[in-house]
Amino acid sequence: MGGAGSWEQLATRRLAWLAGLGVGVGALAWLLGQLRQPNLGPRAGTERPLELAPMWAALCLVVFFVARAERISPARRLDVGLGYLVVSCFMAGLFRHWLPYAESDVVRGVSPVTIAILFFAVVVPVPPARMAVAATLGAASDALALALTGAWLDQPTPPWNLWVWLLAPNGFGVVVAVITSVSLHRLAETVRRARQMGAYRLVEKLGAGGMGEVWRAEHRGLARPAAIKLVRPELLGAHDDTDTQRMLTRFAREAKATAALTSPHTIGVYDYGRAEDGSFYYVMELLEGMDLETLVQHHGRLPPERAAHLLLQVCDSLRDAHAQGVVHRDIKPANVMVCRQGTAPDFVKVLDFGLVKVEEPGEGAQDAKLTDAGVAMGTPAYMAREVAHGKEATPRSDVYAFGCLAYWLLTGRMVFADDPHPMQQILAHVQQAPEPPSAHAPGIDPALDALVLACLAKDPADRPSDASAVERALRDTRLAERWTEADAAAWWASVRSSKAPAPALSPTLPADVAHAPTAPVREG
Repeated sequence: MGGAGSWEQLATRRLAWLAGLGVGVGALAWLLGQLRQPNLGPRAGTERPLELAPMWAALCLVVFFVARAERISPARRLDVGLGYLVVSCFMAGLFRHWLPYAESDVVRGVSPVTIAILFFAVVVPVPPARMAVAATLGAASDALALALTGAWLDQPTPPWNLWVWLLAPNGFGVVVAVITSVSLHRLAETVRRARQMGAYRLVEKLGAGGMGEVWRAEHRGLARPAAIKLVRPELLGAHDDTDTQRMLTRFAREAKATAALTSPHTIGVYDYGRAEDGSFYYVMELLEGMDLETLVQHHGRLPPERAAHLLLQVCDSLRDAHAQGVVHRDIKPANVMVCRQGTAPDFVKVLDFGLVKVEEPGEGAQDAKLTDAGVAMGTPAYMAREVAHGKEATPRSDVYAFGCLAYWLLTGRMVFADDPHPMQQILAHVQQAPEPPSAHAPGIDPALDALVLACLAKDPADRPSDASAVERALRDTRLAERWTEADAAAWWASVRSSKAPAPALSPTLPADVAHAPTAPVREG
């Protein structure tokens, strides 16, 4: 998760503190070496390399600045910190093994390498797998330092039993470091699961995506189940506190706009806010069902009657949104869920209005959308030509995406399925005329075939004006009347009795925003 109080951010702050402490220790060690009285100095050939102290202090200084560099992602900063641990272990090994070992010299104090590994694991919380790799490499570097000092200084090779005595504590340190890392992360997960989001308590993580996480939650007073989506502000374009506050203002406005939608076919938004770690969150209704992408992938294209029945419900959601000045901008199969609502077995919910465009008079271009520069306003396979050109999305843009959705349900394929790459998809939507759905699924009603092609018109003026116009044309086909509640109940019963993918809990997994080229696509 993101935010100022996130686990990775905490680890980078601890890393900076540890590196700063290392600068001080290295500088003090070098200073004490300079103050050593010559007449009390060690005999020639038995002096440890005091030059390692300023070298280590310089290394710590570099790591200190890297750990504080906000332009570098926390994960990359932690990678630098783990490399810092390995190099520090190697330098500690050189200092430890520089003097030759006598046969009776079994123990030469506590291993500084073991101490370094254990101290790092306790102070800087990192994922257990990465801690295991870094600790193992650090322990191995101690053996490398022992071998190199013997070769460089032409010292006799210590006997094997001495190697065991010298290096065995490092293995113990690796085990304890990994156990510590696992314990710290389990504790963090427990704390996160117990965390409160307003009046809601997080119960179980349901999934994660490019914009954050989704949790099953319960209202503390009503025990009402809900789904909470946590959105990472840095992935919405926030680079500092000012950006974060601006983003929160837009987030709040658009959450209110979404909550104001009254169609029963729009996902219900109960609450919103900002968590202690800086993440934004939505509280939404928890549903059981299947998104239309999964439905078609696992069960094939739909009969035209059922497709019309589901599409009419999508129209109801969009009609309500368009009437209130809200443009969805990302209508696609993964953002439409079919589920059971009361006694209705084929009930549609349109999801992810969290990235909507809210049309408000007088707002500036930078305040008109929740997403920031560099994030495409939709998904390439469902993007209208004008949006690909960099123009603002309108209700007619949603109509185009609706046509792509209808094409998917009727044919089991995308409009331009032969162009799988996102850029190719965008160019195809800009330049190519689509084939009619009936070319891939014979038997489609001609009126429905024509309606889908009308929605997919390149020029927005040639499309139905909004979802209300699409709904009227779809009702005129009278196809939806042929799909009854009994038909839907029988289909769902067959799914539950088969080995096909069962309905999933909560549709509100965060959809990855499609990152298309930031420059508008030009024809030619």
